Amino acid sequence: MSSAISDPTRAPASEARGRLPLAVPFIVREWVFMLNQYRRLRRIAKFRTPPTDPAALVDAVRRKQLVFTVTAGRSGTTYLTHLFALLPDIASLHEPQPSFVYFLRQAQHSPAMARRFLLDYKLPSIARRAETRYAETGHMLCKGFFEPLLGLGIVPRIVMLRRQPRLIATSLLTRRTVPGRGKLGFKYLVHPADPGVLPLSDWNARTDYQLCFWYALEIERRQHDYATLLARAGGTSIDVTPDELRDGGRFLALLETLGLLDRSTDRETLLRRHREVSAVTYNPNLLPPVAIASRDAEEEAVWDAVTPHAPWLRADVAQRYSA
Repeated sequence: MSSAISDPTRAPASEARGRLPLAVPFIVREWVFMLNQYRRLRRIAKFRTPPTDPAALVDAVRRKQLVFTVTAGRSGTTYLTHLFALLPDIASLHEPQPSFVYFLRQAQHSPAMARRFLLDYKLPSIARRAETRYAETGHMLCKGFFEPLLGLGIVPRIVMLRRQPRLIATSLLTRRTVPGRGKLGFKYLVHPADPGVLPLSDWNARTDYQLCFWYALEIERRQHDYATLLARAGGTSIDVTPDELRDGGRFLALLETLGLLDRSTDRETLLRRHREVSAVTYNPNLLPPVAIASRDAEEEAVWDAVTPHAPWLRADVAQRYSA
């Protein structure tokens, strides 16, 4: 992050890698990003193995204990990967190849493309694993792939990995990963022009921090809605923050809820290794956070815009992070 930033709420486009000036219409900026999509698909082509029998593939994946995360990112997914890796007979992976990210933009507008990715790329990769348990942490499943996965008849166990929206927004801003602005924002995040998201009026005129804060609230909304959707499908979810996971008892409770804790498990050894893993800081921001002089006012403006569309959200967020 450059120390020459004078406006704490918006970095000049010239200082952000891969960004076009905001004066360029949004549709042009997204088109420029999509222009390079063929290169991304070439990189993932080696992972494409269309099934000859899709039903058999789905059955093979359903026989595994499947765990995913629904999260905004910058929320402890790497840490959780290391925790799951303490268990026997499990493939515990953080954003592995083939990655959802290659189809994320297409999935926003086409569930059929998300289904194609699942059947031709992701599910064959999971089915080939020798382990009977598969845990994948990351923030991509909830961005267009969750509903198609349920539509295939696969009901995973889900960790709703949460973190205070202000902390997520600050971390994203520090990394120059802003919804709808620049390569990283288009590649990894949803933005207010995507279908089915929380409306954010006049979003192109918002600051970078406001867009990051909006994104964190949008994922909070998805966590709420997907927990309900998963329960209706007969699935299991658990709501937890990375700070809560540092408590050994909470960690064991998570494993029990997800059906990953065997009766034969040596809990003392597991808790000792949990303490060792928890003593490490994973994937930290190496740069200091951007100073936001008017943070409260910027957040309040976002709340004013989204509350009419999700009246319950503010109280839910306040209650969840009140401690």
